[in-house]
Amino acid sequence: MNFNWDDIRIFLTLARLGSIRAVAAATGHSAKALRSRIMDLEAQTGAVLFHRSAAGVSLTKTGERLIAAAEEIQKQAKVFGALSMRGRQDLKPTARVGITEGLGAFWLTPMFGNLRRAHPDIQFDMKCSMTAPNISDLEVDLAIQLDKPTDPNLIVRRIGYLHVVLYAAQSYVDEYGAPASKADIADYHFVEIEAPQIRSERVEEEMTREDKRRFVNMRVNISSAQFVAALSGWGVTALPTYAPIVSSGLVHVAKDFVLRRDIWLAYHPQAAELRHIRQTIDWVVQSFDASLYPWFREEFVSPTEIEHYMERKKIMSFFTPGAVAKLAS
Repeated sequence: MNFNWDDIRIFLTLARLGSIRAVAAATGHSAKALRSRIMDLEAQTGAVLFHRSAAGVSLTKTGERLIAAAEEIQKQAKVFGALSMRGRQDLKPTARVGITEGLGAFWLTPMFGNLRRAHPDIQFDMKCSMTAPNISDLEVDLAIQLDKPTDPNLIVRRIGYLHVVLYAAQSYVDEYGAPASKADIADYHFVEIEAPQIRSERVEEEMTREDKRRFVNMRVNISSAQFVAALSGWGVTALPTYAPIVSSGLVHVAKDFVLRRDIWLAYHPQAAELRHIRQTIDWVVQSFDASLYPWFREEFVSPTEIEHYMERKKIMSFFTPGAVAKLAS
């Protein structure tokens, strides 16, 4: 039996909206055509899928049982559609990468030169978000995230570790001093980030049991705002140890605080069969190679050691003219 994928989509949309008129508005089909498509689908399945009434439609028991199967068919249709578009010879192959905003903006973007030099034909589409993308439906081809994906159909591997410590701007330390210990944080100003994949509650539990309303001075939901707030001197905040690679002007404070997170790479096995996706995956893995970038090692490498590494390698912070090209070379 051959089903029309578009009929499956209409079935799912009608089940969700419960109204032929609403589906007509959402899909552009006429109400008459939609009724005909649903009747055809019912004829193919040999079962009534919807109860009809003046108030709209609702799923029958059989219709409810078919929802999971229909969703799986639609998922496969999306995968097939996304992959088949890649075969067009007139289009530049695109690698869509989902990544947390901090790692995307402050690490992978500066490293892009390596991918561009090695594979200038690849169009790199990076989607920075604190929310984990839907890899299973090929919303992206691969993702770098801090929470481990649970979908058993994905290929998942740890590609590094993110060590988080406390920083404050030199201007803040000059004016207010520096907390000597994480227990002292409640006596200073704190810039908090609250977002998916960011465990702000664990950061605060590791620092102090004080009510955070006493010491949180500013709250943001994206890493770029957090980083700018720290550089502007608005308070102490938790940042990756490689912050000196990104910008100068930050001071490591309360050195007894360290929090480690895993960095996960996940991708759909069907997407990885494409040559340009495989090349992008290899580049991502190299970008987090701890033998090249020791701050991604499992063991803790302190900001002081990172600064000494920068001195030995004559590396400037990213946001210094000419620095990006030097580190990415």
